[in-house]
Amino acid sequence: MLNITDKSVEDAIPAYLRLGFRPFFFLGSLYAVIAIVAWVIMFQNGQPEILNVPALWWHVHEMLFGFSMAIVVGFVLTAVQTWTGVNGTKHYRLAVLVGLWLAPRILFWTPAPLWLISSVEALFLIFAAYEIGFRVVKSKGWKNLFFIPLFI
Repeated sequence: MLNITDKSVEDAIPAYLRLGFRPFFFLGSLYAVIAIVAWVIMFQNGQPEILNVPALWWHVHEMLFGFSMAIVVGFVLTAVQTWTGVNGTKHYRLAVLVGLWLAPRILFWTPAPLWLISSVEALFLIFAAYEIGFRVVKSKGWKNLFFIPLFI
């Protein structure tokens, strides 16, 4: 078995920030439930005033980028360390990535301009691509390089 972690360093990191799937699977699943409930309410009551975009656009965007990308990024961030033998994204870097995913989910419900929301969303995807690509290039695992264009 490949041991790529130092136990004393790992113990200093909160458990939910040690592997990419932990925060992304939890938050992505929780958000899916919240988004579905919000969509049902919008479908029955019409467009909420506070939402910056048409409700249907919000629903499509959130199912793709809110739910699906959280699950995909969580899986790939966790799997890339197995594929490459290079430690995965964790602690502060993972917290920043989770924050970049969470920010657009919140910003849609504020008066924030759409250019800002889409910029943060793009930054999340670029940072995720970097975190994965860095490990693939470092280990010379070229067959996994196709994940970079997937996120970009």
